[in-house]
Amino acid sequence: MRPRSFCNLLFLLMFFFVSCAVSAKPENYGSAKKGALDAFSELDGGGNGSESVTAALLKGTGTGEDEKSAKNDALSQLANSIVADIVSKTVISQEERDGKYTESLKNDILVRSNVFLKGVLFTKPVKKDGIVEVTAFMTQNSIVNTITYLIKTMPEDIETLQPEKYDDVLTMIYLSYSLLYAVTDRQIPERSKYIAMLGGLKAEIEKLASYGSLYFQESAAVKGQVEIAGKSYELNKKIFLKPANYKFVVKLDGYRNISGSVDLRKGDKKFVEVPLVPELSGKQEIFLRVESPVRMTGDIEKALLDFGIVPTQKKELPHQVEIIVKTSSVKVEGYEKHTVSVDIRTFKNGEKFKIARYEHKPFFVTAQNRDEKVREESRKVSLAVVKKFLSSIDLKEFFSDKD
Repeated sequence: MRPRSFCNLLFLLMFFFVSCAVSAKPENYGSAKKGALDAFSELDGGGNGSESVTAALLKGTGTGEDEKSAKNDALSQLANSIVADIVSKTVISQEERDGKYTESLKNDILVRSNVFLKGVLFTKPVKKDGIVEVTAFMTQNSIVNTITYLIKTMPEDIETLQPEKYDDVLTMIYLSYSLLYAVTDRQIPERSKYIAMLGGLKAEIEKLASYGSLYFQESAAVKGQVEIAGKSYELNKKIFLKPANYKFVVKLDGYRNISGSVDLRKGDKKFVEVPLVPELSGKQEIFLRVESPVRMTGDIEKALLDFGIVPTQKKELPHQVEIIVKTSSVKVEGYEKHTVSVDIRTFKNGEKFKIARYEHKPFFVTAQNRDEKVREESRKVSLAVVKKFLSSIDLKEFFSDKD
């Protein structure tokens, strides 16, 4: 296993927003909080704006067997729309890799939406065919009121907080940002001033942080744990650690151990997606064919070896895999927009086992970086797709003697 390259494929990281040049003294956090609170209190979201769903800036519709479950679902859909609003505005992205945003933030907003989103309004429940439908929505007024509430409930002294409470405070400031971006400059004059104030408060919170968090996720119903910093932790739970470089091992019942390393900094919220790599018995050989404009056969072979599969050029083998990588491009003003597509076909005893097609979102290149960028993206995307594909199929069934 090669921890560095393996981790680079696993981590879906991103952290938000512009940083402000302010001091890290504790009293500056207090003054930044007071300044932001005073500013938003002046806005006072109880203005003359309409509180009907027709005036909604954010909304989500949910369904359920009863009114309570429908409202909970609607609240979850509303939280999803807030996260989608974050993604659509690259101006708030401080660090973005592969266009992915932090999954842990999304999880925080979804899990805590019923606590943080105090300004949510609901339409009257409608029942049809035994299913209740409700829409949760937020208007300009309720957005401002929610931001004011979030700032008010931030602690006076965050240096004394436990790591879990500090994480809540970060989610509050991120959520305040996303809500403010949902309102236009016309709806809130001098909006940039309030964004700057939130930026100052966010900077102080991050500077005073002493922990970072890791979240190892496995969506399948598999028992497992992660060993890191001399302790064992359950998957799908946040782990709070002091800033440092850590080695970890993920152990899953019936699957191969996954090891790697991670650098954790103050205030980091890192998300790690754990792939399922079955524990195969014996030497499993497979015929490999890679068709690509970019040389990557060696990289693909290493990826297969990580899964306990030995790639060869023996065409007579009963198990075969074909990987076809294609790139396409179009001119967009002074740039080229490229797309990488990957087709993966597996065969068992001459019969198709599974076929999948993946298309990565477009990326832009210039004449100066075209060749290097296309090679880099093609290899990176193809490796990630191969690992994702192998994690999605039942390898034990694929290599069994039964058809």
